[in-house]
Amino acid sequence: MSRSGNVDRLAKKIRRQTSLKLPTAYRIARQLSFYSAVAVTDSLEPQQRRLEAHMAHVLAASFRDGQLNGALLGVREARQDAQGLHLALDPEMADEVLRELLPRFDHNYGGVRGVPGLRVRGDGKRLVLHDALSSAQLTVTRLDNSAMCLPTARAGEVLLWKRLPGGVSRDERKEADEWLDSKSIVDLDVRDALLSRILRHPDLVNRAAEPHGFANCYVHHPGDLVIEWCCGDSAEALCANLLAKDFTEGLSPERAVELYSPYAAGFGDGTLILRRHSSCQYGSHAAEVTEAIKKRYES
Repeated sequence: MSRSGNVDRLAKKIRRQTSLKLPTAYRIARQLSFYSAVAVTDSLEPQQRRLEAHMAHVLAASFRDGQLNGALLGVREARQDAQGLHLALDPEMADEVLRELLPRFDHNYGGVRGVPGLRVRGDGKRLVLHDALSSAQLTVTRLDNSAMCLPTARAGEVLLWKRLPGGVSRDERKEADEWLDSKSIVDLDVRDALLSRILRHPDLVNRAAEPHGFANCYVHHPGDLVIEWCCGDSAEALCANLLAKDFTEGLSPERAVELYSPYAAGFGDGTLILRRHSSCQYGSHAAEVTEAIKKRYES
């Protein structure tokens, strides 16, 4: 099909799935810069979507602007296999991904860090991260297929996943209940669907980190995730990439996507916010920033 035919088809699809007017849908469709051939569908299990959403939320809050090699949240590839979702992690970030996900009680922080109830099976090159409170799980490996390294306790930490491999602590259960019953979230199903899709489509969202090798991710509360970047795709181009892969499937058109400005957009009433700066934030210093991030991992 011709370029104009693809634009026409995507514009009509955007118009059907969102409340955007047709001229706006065409403007966004023309900015499609990448089409993913990877087919990773949503899980049909609510508990699986909830676990993946919580993982994406924790990683965004933890890494912020500390990604490497264009791997937003440390994930380079996602695919489905016989065991379910399989994430291939960036080799340099993999150890820190495990450290941030697996729950620990941090006495200096005064609470649980990581995903409450998350436990680990296996060793070597392939690990299964599973939820002690449900049947949800996923597999993680390094992209280069080298061995995975489980974290050790730092000063003031108690590794809950290691101390209670077959159960959960009271503090974990409280944290898990708060994620499950977040009072400030209008629709938990929307949150879980959108944030789990972030984890399942790294080939799309990683484009925000591609120009410099990193972007900035953060959260405001248990119901959102912000991706902030400069250079490369515009906010509307990244919207086009996501909408082409049915990112808003299952959402009502009125809540699917909102264009806040030429530089910002939100999905699902602000569950996912895309924000691109109008100019480069680093210039000739991008390489220095990357080296500084690498040193943080080495330490």
